Amino acid sequence: MELFQNHSPSQIQAYPAHVPDDILRFHRALPGYASTPLISLDGIAGDLGVERLLVKDEGRRFGLKAFKALGASYAVYRVLHERSGGLLEPEEFVGERGRELAEGTTFSCATDGNHGRAVAWIAGLLGRPAVIYVPRGTVPARIDAIQSERARVVVVDGGYDDAVKHAAKEGKDNRVIIADTAYPGYTKIPRYIQQGYLTIFREVSEQLEERGEGSPDIVFIQAGVGAFASAAAMFFNNPSDGVRLICVEPEAVDCLFRSAKAGDGMPRSVPSGADTIMAGLNCETPSLTAWPAVRDRFDAFVSMEDHWAREAMRCLAAEGVVSGESGAAGLAALIALCKERPDFLSEGLHLHDNARILVINTEADTDPDAYRRIVGFQGS
Repeated sequence: MELFQNHSPSQIQAYPAHVPDDILRFHRALPGYASTPLISLDGIAGDLGVERLLVKDEGRRFGLKAFKALGASYAVYRVLHERSGGLLEPEEFVGERGRELAEGTTFSCATDGNHGRAVAWIAGLLGRPAVIYVPRGTVPARIDAIQSERARVVVVDGGYDDAVKHAAKEGKDNRVIIADTAYPGYTKIPRYIQQGYLTIFREVSEQLEERGEGSPDIVFIQAGVGAFASAAAMFFNNPSDGVRLICVEPEAVDCLFRSAKAGDGMPRSVPSGADTIMAGLNCETPSLTAWPAVRDRFDAFVSMEDHWAREAMRCLAAEGVVSGESGAAGLAALIALCKERPDFLSEGLHLHDNARILVINTEADTDPDAYRRIVGFQGS
């Protein structure tokens, strides 16, 4: 494990401190919406010597085994909202009005698995087709999950960045690319996706308030291109509030870690073709719209080996939480820090002994065979 600490995180002036009401209203109007559980991990907390450990279990979101639909759905809604001249209401999105506005459109994206399934699911709700590009080596279970939403899957000979390029190149007049990574000339939709993820933290805030608790003291956020991490930066946008943010990546594809460590503020890419079990985080280049917020707001960046994710999956399973390799990454980084840098939370981040720690389980067993090999029994 490697650790880089940002000693001067700043307030993100460009982003709201709270989730705009229209985002949460939109998600609540989607079929199958329910706030995902916020679970106390008392056994793991005791083993690690921390006072309070919570996991937000996104593996149960919309029955899709991952959180990605929050961003993809909101982005598609904003596209159709603009087509309507700003008149499309959230409650009309999956009804006749939304379908009329989507008429003739094919939705497309590149994915390591979960985002592509989310885009295909939204397309299906609107009665529209989807074409999803995946990198070479994507496991059959994740391809099958995308195809179960009636999407066409195209396997690209290359890594995630290559899939992004293919999706952009082959997009035609009737296609709308719903990508969570921004690149030159393509920034609006990735911003919508980042905003869509804010609902997770709004739910956490409401759940903690219902329990009579305040905000978490530290949040571990796994990152691929950084879209989800940027949502955490948007929500917890002022470090003076005391919330510490830690970005987590696999050491094989740690583009945000390397970008932060370079120290010049510029994003860095890592070579393609690297291998990690955390497939949902196997991204070579930071998103242009996500990187500035992550760079400026996060307190620390962790680059870790795959074995920590395996250990975290088994720990979560023992607590009754089904978590895939990428889903367990936040807890994995906490375990790695507690074992390799036990003084960091107290001395590096100046956290008190009874600090509340939050991790996000971003996916369930999206590769059931791998889950069974790692954990030892079937998941969901």
